Amino acid sequence: MKKFFIKVIIITLVFISLVALWRAPISLALMNSESYINWMDSLNFGGEETSTSTNYKFQDTLGEIGTGKITSTNYAGLIGFRQTESDPKMTFTISGNLIDFGTLTTSGVSSDSITVTTTTNAVDGYVTTIYETENLKTVGGADIDDVADGTVSPGAEEYGVRTSGAAGQMNGADTAITISPQAVALYSSWVNGSTVTITFKAAISSITAAGAYTHAVTLVSTGRF
Repeated sequence: MKKFFIKVIIITLVFISLVALWRAPISLALMNSESYINWMDSLNFGGEETSTSTNYKFQDTLGEIGTGKITSTNYAGLIGFRQTESDPKMTFTISGNLIDFGTLTTSGVSSDSITVTTTTNAVDGYVTTIYETENLKTVGGADIDDVADGTVSPGAEEYGVRTSGAAGQMNGADTAITISPQAVALYSSWVNGSTVTITFKAAISSITAAGAYTHAVTLVSTGRF
């Protein structure tokens, strides 16, 4: 009787890059003197920095007109005092670092999932990508074929992932993991607690070589500030 033990290791040192989304160069006229540079100004008539309650802290500015996000094909801008003074922030968590399919049979599809959660104040949101360095395989080199038809099916040797959640980018089909990064989660504005579930699926055929199959998968989340 053939034995199949399949595990996928999720890289625990997830690279979170807070990088600036490239914009075309902009010329700025700074107000400055020998001792000071005023890099930003705002016309308003007041505000409050310390409004608080048991669960919230609120900072406000009064009197500004036309604040918020503006965009075009090549540019994006944040207008207003609160828009410009906020520090870049991003958090990214994953629910686990190991996918364990257990013992596979030809009569079913084995699956296991992780959940990734992202919070960021990046003006253009974030993108999370996934990639592998090699196929899901044994020490001897036998591997599980990547899914190619959109569905991991019982009795067919196939392996892939599918996402669920509003920001999921592979919600519609089982998708092969490749050595080139592919987006699994994407949100186009600031967001609090964007959650996407990534489900890994594997199936074997009657001619799949027995053995213990493993590989490493890396998730990279990037804030688009």
